[in-house]
Amino acid sequence: MEQGESIVTKKEEKMLIKELMTKNVITVKPETTLKEVAHIFKEHRINGVPVLDNDGYLGGIITMTDLLRMLRDIHYWGQMGKKVPEIGDMKGHLVKEKEEATVSSKMAKNVMSLKEENTLDDVIDIMCKFGIHTIPIVKDGKLVGVMGATDVVNACFSSDTHL
Repeated sequence: MEQGESIVTKKEEKMLIKELMTKNVITVKPETTLKEVAHIFKEHRINGVPVLDNDGYLGGIITMTDLLRMLRDIHYWGQMGKKVPEIGDMKGHLVKEKEEATVSSKMAKNVMSLKEENTLDDVIDIMCKFGIHTIPIVKDGKLVGVMGATDVVNACFSSDTHL
């Protein structure tokens, strides 16, 4: 494939995000607890949600990976505490933090976002380059949709999409 050539076309036209994005997006506030986020992920079978401030502007994103990192740290310090008791109860501290923490303490604040006019090519490039699976779509700083890895796969395997 040549530089600048689109890898995804729909009837020989580039597919725009606004045609493919999820528009009814589940969101959370910075003060939402991580326990509530975990419940949302389970209930809706999703891996990430945008975090909006009180005015509806995108403030960050919280993903399953953020929760897994916290659980990894709890496990690690539990193992270290068994080997080196002198370090104290770091695991207990982290377990308490897990129970009390809010989204604002674990969310990614520097979020990669796109606009409705971007293409599916743009989404694929960013997801692959940065290893992310959820990209907020914004207009004038406000969330209008989300492109998730599932949206990309569904679009690329539909009958009228040509790779």
